[in-house]
Amino acid sequence: MAKGLRWCLDLNIWCAALLADLKGTHDSACQNLVEIVQNGHCNEVPVQLVISWGMLNRLQQVLMRLGIRANDAANYVDVIRAYGSLDPSVTLGGTGIIPLQDEEDRHVLETALAGKADVLVTANFSDFLSKETSEVMINRHYRYLAPNQSLEILHPYLLMEWVRLDVVLKNLS
Repeated sequence: MAKGLRWCLDLNIWCAALLADLKGTHDSACQNLVEIVQNGHCNEVPVQLVISWGMLNRLQQVLMRLGIRANDAANYVDVIRAYGSLDPSVTLGGTGIIPLQDEEDRHVLETALAGKADVLVTANFSDFLSKETSEVMINRHYRYLAPNQSLEILHPYLLMEWVRLDVVLKNLS
């Protein structure tokens, strides 16, 4: 069996997927990524969600701010929590030591690193720049180098392109 992948989806990916669902849109990059996480595999390669309790709590707040009813937001977060509990991967994450200006993005990055994610998927690149981050492709692909770990930060369109070309495992190994 192929090596599994560990994906951390930024809150903007979850929000975009839900909003697309509510608008009746189908097959968006964010919806496809959420479906891959839900199914637990990508092109027959196992995919495990890396997420934190802090991310889930913040997502629920953001959804309610976007006009989603509290009960619906809570149910959506419960569904995502279940994706993470299929193979225990909900992490505490977010210790606040990485020097990023945006507290929410710092927590997401720290969660991805604590959970040993292969990739962090986001549409928000500007807040992930730091001295440890290098641009591989402007606003599409960054690489964060930690002391014992490398994390690919990818735009959802680029990751879906890799999925379609069936090179996702090669590019993330």
